[in-house]
Amino acid sequence: MVSSTGARRPTKSAPQVSRSEPQASEGHQVGQRGEAERRPELERERAASAKARQDWEPHLKEQTQALDRTRAGLEGWMRRRLADPGLAITAMRTPSGTGVANETVIFDAARTTGAAAGSSEGYVARLATPDSLYLDYELFVHYRMYQAMMAFPSVPTPGVLGYEPDAGVVGAPFFVMEKIDGAIATDRPSWAAEGFIVDAAPAQRRALWERTVRVMTGLHALPPEPFAFLRTGRTKSGAGDCLDYWMRSLRWARPAEPVPLARECEEWLVANLPDVTALSWGDSRLPNVIARDFTPVGLLDWDLASLAGPQADLAWWILMDPPEARRLDGIGTHGELIDLWEEITGERATELRWYLVFGAYRLAAIFAKLFSMMVAQGHMTAEAARAQLAGGDHVQLISGLLDLTPPPGVTPRVPEVRLER
Repeated sequence: MVSSTGARRPTKSAPQVSRSEPQASEGHQVGQRGEAERRPELERERAASAKARQDWEPHLKEQTQALDRTRAGLEGWMRRRLADPGLAITAMRTPSGTGVANETVIFDAARTTGAAAGSSEGYVARLATPDSLYLDYELFVHYRMYQAMMAFPSVPTPGVLGYEPDAGVVGAPFFVMEKIDGAIATDRPSWAAEGFIVDAAPAQRRALWERTVRVMTGLHALPPEPFAFLRTGRTKSGAGDCLDYWMRSLRWARPAEPVPLARECEEWLVANLPDVTALSWGDSRLPNVIARDFTPVGLLDWDLASLAGPQADLAWWILMDPPEARRLDGIGTHGELIDLWEEITGERATELRWYLVFGAYRLAAIFAKLFSMMVAQGHMTAEAARAQLAGGDHVQLISGLLDLTPPPGVTPRVPEVRLER
C-alpha cells in the first residue's frame, strides 16, 4: 500500500482484523462433511440460478478507448507524474469477470530513476465512460473517495497516484491508483459457483468472510466529515440525499413501462426515512475485495458510496449474495452477518427492513437503466427487458418486504434474516 501521513483518528476506534482462523459459530459448522452432504442441493440451486439467467446476464463493461492510444497517453502522463522520463509501460490488459459500470485498464510500469529504478510497478487506471450507468456520475468523486480513504489505513484501499481531467490525454478523464496483488472474486462466473472461494477449505472461506465483515464494520466507524463531498444538500440527511438520488435515477432511466410497485415503495420509503448521516461503502460485496491469504487487503469500487449509513451496506450485502453462497460451508448466513456487525459495533440494526426495501428500490433504478443500455447495444431483447423489469428480483423483494400484492406470475420474496431487531 502507498503510505499516507496526517491520518485523522476516527471518532470510534476501527476494529482490528483478526488473522487467526475463525472458529465455527453456533449453528454454522465449518467442515467438509456438511458441504458434501448438501452437494446435490447445491448443484440443483446452481442449475436453477443458471436457468434464471438465461434471458439476460449483466454485460460487462467494454472499452471505448483504443488501447494503443490509452497506453501512449498513460505512459507520457506517468513519466510526468513520477518525474521519470524513461518510464515504460511494459504490459497492459483489461480485467475480466467483473464490472458493468467502469472502463478499467491494468498496466505495469518499468521505472528508471530514483529508488525505484530497475523495478516494475503495477497500476490500475479508471476511465470515464461516455454511457454511464449512474445519474450525474462523476469520476472525480470516485477518485476523491480513494483519496479520502488513504487517511484511514485501518480500512485498506489502493492508494491513488492522481486524477487527470483532460480528456485529450487518453480520450477520457481518468485516475490512476496502485495495483494491489491478490485474488478478486468474480461476478461472472459467480464467485459462489466457481473460483478460489469455492476451491478453498471451509475454514479459509470463513476467514475471508469474517475478516471482510470486520473491515467493512471498521469503515462504518469512520467519521462522516471527511466525506462531506458525498452530500447533495437536497435533504436534511445522508440517507435522505441517497433516497432522493435513486428516486431521480429511476426517472432518469425512463423505463418503457412503469416499474410495478415503485410508487408504493417510494411512498413507504419517504414516510419511514431514518435520520442517518454516516458512511456507506455502497457496493458491499465480496467481488469488490482484494484478498491475500484469505485476508482483505483492499476494498474497491466506490461508485455508490454515500452517507446513507452502515445498514445500507448490510442490506446490500444480503441482497447481492448469490443464491449458491448459502450452501458454501464457511460463508456466513445473513443472520450471522447482522449478529457479527451488532457484536462489533454494540449497535442494533433496527432499520434493516427500511434499508432492504431501499436496496430493492435501488435495484429497480439500476435495472431500468442497465436494461435499456443492453437493449440499445444489442445484448438483450426488448421483450426480455420488459419481463425482467416487470417481475425481477426488485419486484419480488418490494412485494414481499412491504406485503404488497405482486403482479400476476410474480412470487413475493423476503430475505432469510430476522427483520425486527
